[in-house]
Parts: sequence; C-alpha cells; structure tokens
Amino acid sequence: MVEPTIIANMGDGETGKSDSIKRAYEKLCKVADSVPLPLRDPEKFSGDVCAIITINEVKVGIVSHGDVITTIKDCIDELIRHECQIILASGRNSYKAICLLKSYYNKGYRIWRTSNARIYEYIDTNNPRVAPKGIQTRFNEQWADEIANLIESWCYA
Repeated sequence: MVEPTIIANMGDGETGKSDSIKRAYEKLCKVADSVPLPLRDPEKFSGDVCAIITINEVKVGIVSHGDVITTIKDCIDELIRHECQIILASGRNSYKAICLLKSYYNKGYRIWRTSNARIYEYIDTNNPRVAPKGIQTRFNEQWADEIANLIESWCYA
C-alpha cells in the first residue's frame, strides 16, 4: 500500500514550477490505467491542471496552479476527498504555503518538499544572473521526469 504523500514543488514565481508539474502530469498520463479525471477545466483554470490519474490502482492527484494559496488548498482538499494517495502540487515559497502543507501532515499525509528552483550563472559572487531560458527549461524538464519516475515507481511498489 502506498503511504499517503504530498509532493510539493515549491519556489519563487516564474521558476517553472507549474510547467514542470504539467510535464510530469503528461508523462504520468502515458502510464495511467485509464483516462485522467479533470477536476477543473484547464481552459477556465488558466491552462493549469487539477486532475486525478490512476496508476496500478493508485490514485494520483496533480495540481499545477501554485500561485494562489486558496486555490491550492481547494484543489488539494478536493483530491483528498477523492482519496488520492499521492498528490503532486505546486506552491510558492511562503509562510502560508508551508503552514498549509503542515496541516496535511496532521491529516495523515507525509510531506515531501522539493524544488526545481531557478538556476543561476555566477559571474562573480556579488552578481548572480539568471541562466538562459533554454538551460532553465532543460533543468525543469529533468525535475519533471525524475518526479514522474518516482511517483510511477511508488505506484508499482
């Protein structure tokens, strides 16, 4: 049996958290037992995902909308009501987001906090510069592939 788990991809705005989760979602959909169950219409949800996929009879909830704390809470609560054993969510690095995650620990979920944080090119120690977009995109894609592989392995453990 899978231990109830929330994997939270936390970070600053515009670091690719949501895009990475959407990529992980697409990869997991390819190994799902059936068609995903969207809980929100992506067109009305700014292209973000709130859906359930089932892999080897394990319900996996995905939430890519990570900017508004009330939206994250509403989606996670809905995924818990649908008895998702694994939830992959996006969120900002904020006190409110951390407190929200901790509240799910009290509901029986272990919390894994991760990040596909923005990488920097250090010109010198006092002047970091954001890496070119192509490099950041590949970094985010790697994170998404690794998280999708981890979730898939848990579903077959």
